[in-house]
Amino acid sequence: MKNIDCLLALVLAVVIIPSQAKAQFQGGRVVEDRETFRIGLTAGTIFGLDGEVRETTRPFYELQGRGAPPENYSWDELGFDDSFVAYGFFMEKMWRYITLQTRLFHGVPELSGTADRDYYIGVGGVNCNGREYDYLKIPRGTSYSGELDIYALNLNMRITPFSIGNDDYFVEFVPWIHVGLFGFLGDYVIDAGRASGVVQYENPPRDYVVGGRATGTSGLVVPELGLGGEFRFFLTDGATLHLGGNIAFLNFDGNTSDFGISSRNEKDLELDYVTVSGRLLLEIALNDRMNLLLGVELQSWTAEAESRASAKTEEEIRELREKFDKDISLEMSSIMGLVGLSF
Repeated sequence: MKNIDCLLALVLAVVIIPSQAKAQFQGGRVVEDRETFRIGLTAGTIFGLDGEVRETTRPFYELQGRGAPPENYSWDELGFDDSFVAYGFFMEKMWRYITLQTRLFHGVPELSGTADRDYYIGVGGVNCNGREYDYLKIPRGTSYSGELDIYALNLNMRITPFSIGNDDYFVEFVPWIHVGLFGFLGDYVIDAGRASGVVQYENPPRDYVVGGRATGTSGLVVPELGLGGEFRFFLTDGATLHLGGNIAFLNFDGNTSDFGISSRNEKDLELDYVTVSGRLLLEIALNDRMNLLLGVELQSWTAEAESRASAKTEEEIRELREKFDKDISLEMSSIMGLVGLSF
């Protein structure tokens, strides 16, 4: 509902502002005699990190008529920090009808806890007796710790078909159409003590290392489509206040391979993804060619996904040991300070 409210507010701004003032329309945004390239650094906090993976059914077990019950894993249960420090950079180039943006942030949330049941986890790799395995068992009552080295990248193109200005109120409004990509890459380490051996689990059985130090990498790329806009308030001859917002989303029905997720157990995927952001930016002239940028940006991400086994023959299901179908949820927010230059 909050995301819908943001979108309605943006639409009302486009309709109401011109009607309340002597608006001047023009194609694209104004770029003449203005600094159109921005670059700077960001630092702040990622907070409200929460998510859960809920196993539902497993086609292989349905063929067998028996099997282990499904399990659920949440970020909170696994002991992830729900907030952590992040930093990065941003870069923007504005033309009359197109604006290109790049934003990158990096953070390292930690995790720690004590297993309240046996955890069976697929990992990138865990060593035991000179061999590397793909699965880790953390026995009930075992303490563990780790960290997730996160890199998140936004690549955005914003199409600005027109802008609305008013000399009497020293204000300008620029709406846009948002087309973007959100990329995520995480390197993780889980330390569950010294590896004490190998056990078999699942049906057919797989080798799981009991304890040990596991590492791995995961990532995905999500395309975005949305709307946004920015007000420019010309405070003095040397200062401009920018107030903008954006909402982007993806409703996807396809396959995990479409997101660059490589797995022997590819799944059909239904994904509902929404991100909402707002930015307050103060631009102060340093000289005739360069301005100082100071600001703050808020952003939230929410995603709900259903991962289901693709249609396969009975032989393929048995050969691939088809994994559990899953319901997945994830949400997080950020508040970042910005400092940079425009020229």
